[in-house]
Amino acid sequence: MKFTESEIVELKKSTSELKEAIISLGAMLNKHSKGTVYFGIKDDGNVLGQQIGKSTPHDISKAISDWIEPKVHPDIQIKKIQGKDCIIVKVSGQDGVYSALGRKTRNSRLMS
Repeated sequence: MKFTESEIVELKKSTSELKEAIISLGAMLNKHSKGTVYFGIKDDGNVLGQQIGKSTPHDISKAISDWIEPKVHPDIQIKKIQGKDCIIVKVSGQDGVYSALGRKTRNSRLMS
């Protein structure tokens, strides 16, 4: 399977890009009412895998809860893709205008 980014799919090489992923999720929620981020896959579609600790899913969920308003409840899955551990985060919501990190988001960019 070839992975590509779209208006509802974002690829991140690792959870070190969590803040950028959350901004993207806010933008996807505002434009399409749903979005998915894959951690462990580079933006060119190359699967790297992701080191996953016991608290990693909880840490991601807490960051989303802390940084996206109104609240959304992510579906977080750990899956092997091409034999490598990856994290898939899906969100959906119909609660109006979402903000990430305290700012309204649109088209994967922060707005003032």
